[in-house]
Amino acid sequence: MTSLQSTDHRSGGAEPGYRAKRWWLFSPAVVVIWIVGMLDKTGVGVIIADDHFLSDMHLEGKHGLLGLLTTVTLVFYGASMPVWGILIDRFGPRRCAIVGMCFWGLSTLAAALAVDVPMLLVARGALGVAEGFLWPMSNALTARWFPGAERSRAKSVWIGAINVGFAISGFVITGAIGVTDWRGAFGLLTILSLVVCVPTAWFLLHDSPEQAPGLSSAELDVIRGDKTPGDVDGEPGGGGRAGKAGNALLTWPLWVCAGVWITNNIGVYGLASWFPTYLEDEQHISGASADGYIALAFLLCVAVGPLVGFGMDRTGRKAIFTCGGFLLAAVCLLLASTVTTLDVQLAAVIVAIIGIEGFTTLAAQGVLHSFAPAHRMGRAAGIMIGIGNFVGAFGATVMGYLVDSGGFDAAFAFLIAVFLVGGGASYVLHRATY
Repeated sequence: MTSLQSTDHRSGGAEPGYRAKRWWLFSPAVVVIWIVGMLDKTGVGVIIADDHFLSDMHLEGKHGLLGLLTTVTLVFYGASMPVWGILIDRFGPRRCAIVGMCFWGLSTLAAALAVDVPMLLVARGALGVAEGFLWPMSNALTARWFPGAERSRAKSVWIGAINVGFAISGFVITGAIGVTDWRGAFGLLTILSLVVCVPTAWFLLHDSPEQAPGLSSAELDVIRGDKTPGDVDGEPGGGGRAGKAGNALLTWPLWVCAGVWITNNIGVYGLASWFPTYLEDEQHISGASADGYIALAFLLCVAVGPLVGFGMDRTGRKAIFTCGGFLLAAVCLLLASTVTTLDVQLAAVIVAIIGIEGFTTLAAQGVLHSFAPAHRMGRAAGIMIGIGNFVGAFGATVMGYLVDSGGFDAAFAFLIAVFLVGGGASYVLHRATY
C-alpha cells in the first residue's frame, strides 16, 4: 500500500504531510468482499477433491465434469459483467454490491442443498451471475477514489485481497469439511456472504469520496486533480479533458485488453482449479501440505502485487509488466514439465502462479485505467473482464479433459501456448505506449 502521508501539490490545495484518509476509507469493505468472493469461486477446487463429495455426486474420475463446475461459474460470471457494469455506472457500486451479495448467498445455499450434478451446476451458474458485479465495482471505485498516478497501487490492495482469498481457501474449506461435510462448506459460504459481506458493504462502502466522512477538501482536490484523458468534467470522478469519453470504449486497446484478460483467466482459474489435484494426484502430497503450498503461492502474489503496482505508477507503463508475467509463467511451466526433481517442479508451478496472478492480473487492469474514463469505468471493466472471464472460463474444463487424456504435461503445454499468446498481445499494447 502507498504511504499514508501525501506531499502531492498538483491540486494547489494539499498541504505537505496531510493524512490521506482515502486509503483507509476505500479499502476495508472492498478487501472483505473480495476475500469472501474468492472463497466462493475457488473453494470448489478443494471440494472437488473431497472423496465424500465425489461419491455423493457420482463424479469419481470424471475430471471433465469436475472442471465444468468451475467453467459454468465463470461463464455466467463473465456474461453478466457488462450488464453489471452498466448498472454500476447508473445506480452506483454500493447498491449493486448489496444486491449481488444477497443473491450470491442464496446461490451457495442452493449448492449446499444440491442432490445431483445438474442442480449443483445451476447453483454455480447463479453464483457467477451474482458475483458479476465484483470487477466492475472495484474498478469503478478505484477510478472514483484515486488520482491516476495512484490507481495501480490502489488496485494492488483489492487484488491482494483476491490472492488472500486464494491463499486461505484451502484451509477454510478443508476446515469446514472437516467439521461438517462438503455441504457444510457451502453453508459456511452462505453465512459469510449474508452475515459478513452485506453488512460490511452497507456500513463501509461509499460510491465516491465526496460521500465519505472525514475527507478534507485538500484531499478531494488531489483525487480530482489527476485523471485519465477520457474523464469528463462534471461526471463522477471526472475532471480531465473532454472530447474522447464518447469513443473511449470503442478503441482497439479495449479489445486487445479483453484478449489479454482471456489468457489471464485461463491461467488463473486453470492453475487455481487444478493445482490441488496436481499436488495430491501427481506429486502425492497430502491434503494439508497441499493447502500450505497453495497458500504460499498466493501469499507470495500478495507480496509481489504492491511492488508491481509501484513500478507501474512510477513508470506510467503497464503492459510490459503483463508481458513479463506471461513469459515468466510460460518458462516456469516448461521447466515443471521437463525437470523430474520434485522441488524444482513445485517451485516452478508456484512461480508460474506468481507470474500470472502477481503480475498480469494487476497489470492488465492498469492498462484499462490508462484509457477508460472514470464515469464509464464500470462499463469498460464489464466489457473487458466479462469477455475475458466468459471465454477464459473454458480453460478449466479444457485442462480437465487434457489431464484425463494426456496428464498434467498436456495441460501445462496448453497453458504455455496460451501464455505466449497473452505475452504477444501485451507486447502490442506496450508498443502503443500503454
